[in-house]
Amino acid sequence: MKKLIGGHRGSPKKAKENTLESFSAAISDGADFIEFDVRYSKDRKLIIHHDPALKGHILKEMNYNEIIKLSESLGYRVPLLEDVLYLCKGKIKLDIEIKEPETTEETIEKTLLCFNPEDFITTSFHDSVLIKINNKFNNLKKGLLFDDSTKKDLRARIICLKPDFVLPDCRNFDFTVKNLIPSLPFKTEAVYWNVNTLEEMRKTLENKLTKGIISDFPDIAVKENHCFQG
Repeated sequence: MKKLIGGHRGSPKKAKENTLESFSAAISDGADFIEFDVRYSKDRKLIIHHDPALKGHILKEMNYNEIIKLSESLGYRVPLLEDVLYLCKGKIKLDIEIKEPETTEETIEKTLLCFNPEDFITTSFHDSVLIKINNKFNNLKKGLLFDDSTKKDLRARIICLKPDFVLPDCRNFDFTVKNLIPSLPFKTEAVYWNVNTLEEMRKTLENKLTKGIISDFPDIAVKENHCFQG
C-alpha cells in the first residue's frame, strides 16, 4: 500500500519554512501533502508561522502589516492562510496544524471554502482542538500530535478524542507500533514527523501501521517511497 509523503512546513531545505516558496518546492518535489502551522496576529489574521515569536517579537501582539515588515527585513514573507489555500488548491493536500486552539473554527471554515473535506486533515497537540472538531466538524479527518513531552495519559486521551490519525515524532516509532496502536479499541493510523534520515524513512515506510511520513526532505522521501513500492 502506498504511503503518503508530506513536506514539513513545505520543503524547508530548499526555501524558508512555512512560506509560499517552500510550499511550491514541496509541490515540485512530488509530495502528497504539506504540513504547516496556523496562528493569529493581533488583528486576527490567520498567519502561517511555527514559533509564537519572531526575532523576540510576540506575533499575537503585532498586526499583520507589522509582521510583514519584520519578516521581509529578514528576507522572507509570512503568508496568510488564504495565500496558502490559493497556492495549493488543486495541486496538493494539506495537513493543517493548529497552534492556537482559538483559531480552529475560522481555519477550518476558510479551508472548506477552497478544499473538499477529503483533501485536508487538521492536527494539533491540543486536545481542545480535536474536541472542537468532534463537536462542530465531525465529518472531517483529524489527528493528535505527540512527542516525548506530551505522551502522558496518551492512550486514554486517544480513546476519548477518537482521532483518525496519531502523529508521533518518529523517535516514538517503537512506542507507537509496539505499545500504543495495537492496544487501541478502534482503528487509527500513524503519520510520523521528523522523518529526516534514510534510516528513519525506510523504518517507517516499511511498517504496515504507517499511513505516511512528514519530512524536511520530501524529495528524498518520495524517491524512497517509490523504491519501497518497487
